[in-house]
Amino acid sequence: MKTHILITILFIQLSMWCLSAPSGKATPLMNGIYRENIRSVQFFREGWDFSQPVLELGTDQRLLMKFDELAEGVTNFVYTITHCDAEWYPSRLVQSEYVEGFIENPVTDYAASANTTVKYTNYLLSLPNDNVRFLLSGNYLLSVFDEANRTTPVLTRRFYIVEPLSQISGEVKKSTYEGYKGRDQEIDFAVNYSRFSIQDPRTEVKVVVMQNSRADNCLTNLKPLFVRDNQLSYDLSRENVFAGGNEFRNFDTKNLRINGLGVANIEFINPLYHVTLLTDQIRRESNYRSESDLNGRFLIKNDRVTDSDLESDYILVRFSLAMQEPLLGGEIYVFGGLSDWQCLPPNKMKWNFESKLYETTLLLKQGFYDYQYVYVENGGKQIDNTLLEGSYVETENYYQIFVYYRGFSSRYDRLIGYRTINSVKR
Repeated sequence: MKTHILITILFIQLSMWCLSAPSGKATPLMNGIYRENIRSVQFFREGWDFSQPVLELGTDQRLLMKFDELAEGVTNFVYTITHCDAEWYPSRLVQSEYVEGFIENPVTDYAASANTTVKYTNYLLSLPNDNVRFLLSGNYLLSVFDEANRTTPVLTRRFYIVEPLSQISGEVKKSTYEGYKGRDQEIDFAVNYSRFSIQDPRTEVKVVVMQNSRADNCLTNLKPLFVRDNQLSYDLSRENVFAGGNEFRNFDTKNLRINGLGVANIEFINPLYHVTLLTDQIRRESNYRSESDLNGRFLIKNDRVTDSDLESDYILVRFSLAMQEPLLGGEIYVFGGLSDWQCLPPNKMKWNFESKLYETTLLLKQGFYDYQYVYVENGGKQIDNTLLEGSYVETENYYQIFVYYRGFSSRYDRLIGYRTINSVKR
């Protein structure tokens, strides 16, 4: 039986590498949810629910992943871990080189929902644990499978193991390039590697810059402006620029007995609660307003219970965006952590000719949610969060900087630096 499991997992990992190899022009390994009844996936460093899933190698830090399966009873889920290169293709390492422990492990921590109209089972996984310990830094992919079907994961999640061999300093400022002035943010930073020997930093070092942990618009091909005194300077003017965007909209469903922030009406229509949000307006031409948000994330919470993971209900949330006529040439989506940072059919909005509204309804767990309205051209992949929301240099954003090193004779990309910079807070 153990031999069969080993062969199965090795076949899955080989298939993932073949389908994702750069020469095949396939997409890198991504975050994804591949079963409709898997919901409310959260993955963060223990102690801070809104953190990036980043651990420091050799420390006692842990990552926590939580998710729900909308079903009664328990499914036997198992998970595997894949080491990836800086571009998120599976590395050529075998698992025993980067993980100490078993190839496959079960998800054993779970509990049934209580006092909810929608029945579900909540699952919890912590990494590292007694069965898994990480040996190398770099990018990793966590894949969760139904034990009855190991060919397709039910969900995947990226995470990072960093060995802090470099120091990153930087700031976010108004773009200095003439074409970007007024709405864009420039991220200038430096990487100090005095504690680490690098022979050819221009070719052996890669950096990745993300805005609010979004993978779809990250910067990956930055080259240093200067290399001197064991320091790489990325004080660029065009290549390191992001649209400032706007603060996220948000709504509060932590208490279904009152209309929380952004909520117009709550009604129970057997068997579900239906929550109608206030109709939103396009903000492209509006003046910037400083508002608190979670930078696109969400918090699972029920104010009237003691265990929000198990006693928060699932509700139907109706979104509406006022517009005099439909946009031609593309689609509008509700976007953010609530859509898994993707534009897919479930979060696509439909135009209502009678009400002159774009509308959609999402099944979400009780809590506090951020969201925005984004536009995607037909046949395109670029997600535009400025057409409907506007873009302002004053917007508060978090930027994540990752520094990878791969020497001439190295077999994998080491993650030697990580830093988060806020555009407002120093």
